[in-house]
Amino acid sequence: MIEPEKKILREQQMAYAAVTAQQEHGLVRELWAIRGGSTLAQVQRIAKNSGLPVQWLTKMPAVNGERGMDKLMEERNVLLLRDRKSPFIEQFQHPLGRCAKFYKLTAYNNCNFWCEYCYLYLTFRNSPVSTHFANYDKMFREIEAFDRQRLPGALRVLNLGELGDPLAVDEITGFAEQVVPFMTAQAPKTRLLFLTKSDSVKTLMGLRHGGQTIVSFSLNTEKVWQYLEHRTPSPVARLNAARKVQEDGYEVRLRIDPVIRYSTWKADYEALVEEVFSLVRPTRITLGEYRPAEGLSNHIRRRFPESPLIKVNGSLVSEAGKLRYPRACRLEMFSTIIAAIRRHSPKVAVALCKESAEVWKAVGLDGGGLRCNCLG
Repeated sequence: MIEPEKKILREQQMAYAAVTAQQEHGLVRELWAIRGGSTLAQVQRIAKNSGLPVQWLTKMPAVNGERGMDKLMEERNVLLLRDRKSPFIEQFQHPLGRCAKFYKLTAYNNCNFWCEYCYLYLTFRNSPVSTHFANYDKMFREIEAFDRQRLPGALRVLNLGELGDPLAVDEITGFAEQVVPFMTAQAPKTRLLFLTKSDSVKTLMGLRHGGQTIVSFSLNTEKVWQYLEHRTPSPVARLNAARKVQEDGYEVRLRIDPVIRYSTWKADYEALVEEVFSLVRPTRITLGEYRPAEGLSNHIRRRFPESPLIKVNGSLVSEAGKLRYPRACRLEMFSTIIAAIRRHSPKVAVALCKESAEVWKAVGLDGGGLRCNCLG
């Protein structure tokens, strides 16, 4: 149940809104950059275009011990620019075997949004500052090499949204304006996937994307947004952004994830589906339940001591290394949302994220995960 004290919720929302309103760019107040490496020209470009000050560092910043808003101010209001030493392109292999082995393109680590359920808190607990890797030359060489590989079409997609939100700060980095036209010119057999909660799509408009770029918007109900997805645009703002990029020729996909069960969940998710089809025609919709790792559950408790997720986590069961809703509950949630989708569009591809074949079949889906968000 998402039922925190109204006073606490109101104070949290006012605090997050105040922090964002104070900043010209909303999510970032200054740039940090690591001295040395090959990113100097890109740092200068980004600083000039954004008008943000740059703080030069000699090494990676240490983890701070703050909590709540103080931790937000330290970790989520900056963007670190540096070289990436490890490969930009890697194949994702879910440790529990419940996910297709898609390819991720890591242009960002972490995110400047502030969603309470985000797994990136745990992933980057030892390096929590949002980072953009600006050594594009290395990245582009890897993309060209990837494009030359002999791979099935379903795997010829590079997912930019696995380790960060690729559009959250794109008006600052201008990365999309660099990578989208590059794909059409130098990697014609490969597609890009932007997975985002942002409504900031101005940098995508008018680019020569050649149909090679997919924009997938992560959505949730109004209530989940208000309580848990701090500093993100509203669901309707994201859908309006989806409509804009669809009109500009991009393929649009949607993720309704994480689905969370609370007192009015059924009516709220049905209303969300209604809003979806009033504004956009997605080619694919992927559903995923709230499924924190046990370590993330503990992390949420420390970082957000007033979070409604603490109560939710208490109702979950351990299954294959994750905390999940009991099977009957999640089948009901998935079935309800799928039925709402089918009332609007019998043919749109619907998929589940990180669920077993048995769950797919139980909710009337087939395909074994081969139509999910991250694949071609």
